[in-house]
Amino acid sequence: MFIQGLKRWVKVGVMTFLTVAFIGSTAGEGKASASAWDAALRSVEGLYDGYESAELSLKVLKGEVSYIRKQNNERLDQVNAAVKQIDKSKLNQLQAAYEKLKEKHDPLLKQYTELGKKAAAARKAKDSKGALVYDLKRNQIKEQAAAARLEIKKKYDELDAAKKQTAAKAKLVKDALQPVYANKTRITAENKTIAEMNKRKSAADQRYKSSVKLGDAIGAAIELNRLLSELRGMYQSHQHIYQWEKDIKQQIFLAEAKLPR
Repeated sequence: MFIQGLKRWVKVGVMTFLTVAFIGSTAGEGKASASAWDAALRSVEGLYDGYESAELSLKVLKGEVSYIRKQNNERLDQVNAAVKQIDKSKLNQLQAAYEKLKEKHDPLLKQYTELGKKAAAARKAKDSKGALVYDLKRNQIKEQAAAARLEIKKKYDELDAAKKQTAAKAKLVKDALQPVYANKTRITAENKTIAEMNKRKSAADQRYKSSVKLGDAIGAAIELNRLLSELRGMYQSHQHIYQWEKDIKQQIFLAEAKLPR
């Protein structure tokens, strides 16, 4: 309803502007100029009503966009936080068990490694007796060291497998969120377009106010028409954003459904 009315006001404004321009270009007498001024004044009255209506509709729409965006951002934060919590307790327990086991076997494995280094150094120094002693000591704990390494490896493999499972679960949710970020990119681009329209609107508003101060009804009508045109463009852009935010709402819902229960 608003867009149809807005189009009607824009059409009236454009027609009035063309009429004013035509009169202004052909009139050579004061009477014609006065007629053009009166026509412009009537146009200003109509355009101003349309401008106020357009501003109100844009304000309402921006409020709706802000409301749904706030909800979406809060839910998105919750989903991302939930992703970080997937199997966190389980992973923490496995990580702690792995670290504890490594700590338990660390003295033995360090001793085994150190004896090997000493044996190698003794052989390099042509100390056969020393190398023999180190080899005997090292071989005495060789099976224990091998068993310790195997136990640590099993615990690590268990932890690694759990991490991969968790990553796969998280990927399902993250993949489902990709359309959300794609829409956010579209919204960012549209906001840049709105910013440019807002700059043009501000410039037209300054010219409009200057025309009013000068009593220039023709100039005021032209700038009001431009203001209305920019407002219409901004309204349409916010409609796009509102639809994207609605899409985001649904996309977040789909991503939430992929969280482990």
